[in-house]
Amino acid sequence: MYRKFLPGFLLISLLLPGYSGPGSAQTPSRRAVVTDYVNPFVGTAGRDMGNTYPGAALPLGMMQWSPETLLGFVKHDGSYFYGDDEIRQFSLNHLSGPGCPIMGDVPIMPFLGEMVKTPTTDEKSFALKFSHANEEASPGYYSVAFDNGVKAQLTVTTRSGIGRFTFPASPHAGIFFNVGRNGTGVFTTSVDITGDREISGSVSTGHFCVVSEDTYTVYFAAEFSRPFADFGTWSTWNVSEGQRTVRGPGTGGFVEFDTTKDPVVTMKIALSYVSAAKARQNLEREIPGWNFDAVREAAHNRWNHDLGLIQIDGGTDDQKRVFYTALYHALLHPNIFNDADGQYIGFDDQLHMARGFNVYANYSGWDIYRCEMQLLALLFPKETSDMVTSLVLDEQQGGGLPLWPVANHEACQMVGNPGPPIIADAYAFGARDFDRKAALAAMLRGATVPGAKSNFCPEWDDLNAYMKYGYLGPDTIRWHNRRDSPSHTLEFTTTDFTIAQFAHDLGDRSVYQTFMKRAQFWRNTFDTETGYVEPRLKDGTFIKVDPANPRYKVDGEETSYVEGNAAQYSWMVPYNMRGLIDAMGGDAKVVDRLDTFFTELNAGENKPYFWIGNEPVFAVPWAYDFAGAPWGAQSVARRVELELFTSQPDGEPGNDDLGAMSAWYVFAALGGYPAIPGVGGLALDSPLFPSATVHLGNGKILRIIGEDASDEDPYVQSLEVNGQPSEKTWISYDTLSEGATLDFRLGSAANRQWGAKPGDAPPSFTRGTEAPGK
Repeated sequence: MYRKFLPGFLLISLLLPGYSGPGSAQTPSRRAVVTDYVNPFVGTAGRDMGNTYPGAALPLGMMQWSPETLLGFVKHDGSYFYGDDEIRQFSLNHLSGPGCPIMGDVPIMPFLGEMVKTPTTDEKSFALKFSHANEEASPGYYSVAFDNGVKAQLTVTTRSGIGRFTFPASPHAGIFFNVGRNGTGVFTTSVDITGDREISGSVSTGHFCVVSEDTYTVYFAAEFSRPFADFGTWSTWNVSEGQRTVRGPGTGGFVEFDTTKDPVVTMKIALSYVSAAKARQNLEREIPGWNFDAVREAAHNRWNHDLGLIQIDGGTDDQKRVFYTALYHALLHPNIFNDADGQYIGFDDQLHMARGFNVYANYSGWDIYRCEMQLLALLFPKETSDMVTSLVLDEQQGGGLPLWPVANHEACQMVGNPGPPIIADAYAFGARDFDRKAALAAMLRGATVPGAKSNFCPEWDDLNAYMKYGYLGPDTIRWHNRRDSPSHTLEFTTTDFTIAQFAHDLGDRSVYQTFMKRAQFWRNTFDTETGYVEPRLKDGTFIKVDPANPRYKVDGEETSYVEGNAAQYSWMVPYNMRGLIDAMGGDAKVVDRLDTFFTELNAGENKPYFWIGNEPVFAVPWAYDFAGAPWGAQSVARRVELELFTSQPDGEPGNDDLGAMSAWYVFAALGGYPAIPGVGGLALDSPLFPSATVHLGNGKILRIIGEDASDEDPYVQSLEVNGQPSEKTWISYDTLSEGATLDFRLGSAANRQWGAKPGDAPPSFTRGTEAPGK
């Protein structure tokens, strides 16, 4: 790890314009070097083990300059597969933990020898062998020494990067730009070599998860520290030495240097989604000089600052590695999308200007509304407010709140309407610097106007049927897979609830009452005979669930839920757990059912057990709190923390989904989880560490003490909140936001009196007209 320090905020202010350091005012002057605990290789072992990337990035930055292995997009949607021993290139943008390949644009790679064949037709011959022993990654930095003697070192600012390439002595040491290659395929490209030091171009691409309407264009501009000895382009099979311009798919450009006397070639490069000229301006603004080490140091200090907003004391070094790596992954997305001067391309494909805020892109909506947005809002309220502003602008420009936006278009992934929960989450956890009336109007258009779309993607499928029947069934869904109707209904009722909560806080009683009534539509898909949420036809008939066989058929088709099954989805009424528990037969029956449900912790979608590897069940451990058995939440959370998250490449139990999985771990390890979307507060488990100090974005400090915390002592014996005894299993945001001390005393045996009374449980919103609890 890199340990040499310079004055971090001086370098940040010089090299990272626009960074406001959301926690700078309240962060203590002396901090541990928390970046030393981050392992960016966690999650790179393959699908369902994270799908992350190990390269250089800044928190919420536009550029992610990361290696791609030869088998990366084959075995690993994040482009880098830890089991591989060949790197094919270093590309400039990535998503962390997606379920489908995307991005990996502008692949760049050093090479030795003359360019006589092309990477388009013979990619494998340009891939370079390496060993993990000669590879290093830390926040904001990546390096690798290849077996052929070439070394690559990469570091970044928000929109730009600088690479230092060290070659063996050679008259033909080169770097190529394989712009015709990425994770999903390109439509068209351009390369322009200018003078003897500059190269720029563009890539038009998209099609995330094979969605043809999802497209974007990204531009780049690069400059070298020394003049070219040679240059050229290629198109498919044909190399054109000395040619400066090429267009179309299957193309690229290359530059060569004579390294017989000087082995080092330094390149700096920037991105823009507006134009190559804007990419060049971003580069001039963010990296005006050639000091690689200074940029690396600034990136290091930026990460040390942001990760240091949560200070962990005690626990093992390995537990700290797991925690800070999870926090690191949770801070990678969403991503700044505007240029340094504020310009950006909107959801209407028009040029816009952001003044006084940053525009953000890349929201894994269905995943991140459950806990990641709450974490970002707690730590970075200004940035999170800008994210909400960005979503509202997307709605105004594209017709609806996006479900899963990639760059400046809708990718239309998953189900439900996660935009309102994301906005309500942000507001509930303190990110409130946005136009709230405009946000509510955007929520309401999607929830009340049939046919409202984000670009091409319906916000509500099918709103008329949903309002007519009070649920969506296999014979009413039109847009998405009709087999997944219970999942649709539950996602939409959660959206209804978050709209209600947000409207209530804005003083709109009428909207609040309307949407609280809609939020109770979950009851219409809950079969009281079986105790499960089930598909329901428009004639009112339930399609019965066999708990031992979560898969079943309707009209000869296999029927399922969205990445889950009835045993998993039947818990997804997080805002009215009291109503759900009563419908399931009361506390005792629910506790028994939960005990059985947690027999397995990562069972997948085909077994009737917990599956931490996917988001719909994220909040289920805390159902024990609502049922008067909080020791169950304490036990399950600790089991998941210790058994399924590690500091190794296979150390995540599922796709990270742009930080959602990692945010779950951060909250669980701190001792509380935002179990109710749109409501500010945490349902409690128990802290993994003896001490955690959280520097909130509003300047206050939250202290969490876990007396006697250890692997074997997950059970809460007592709790004091600000010095006063408490048996509540819920801490409101109002309490947290004022600065609080939570002092847990832990033990190895469950205290079955603490938190067990009905009044100790987190709030449930049981009637359509009741005032929301806090």
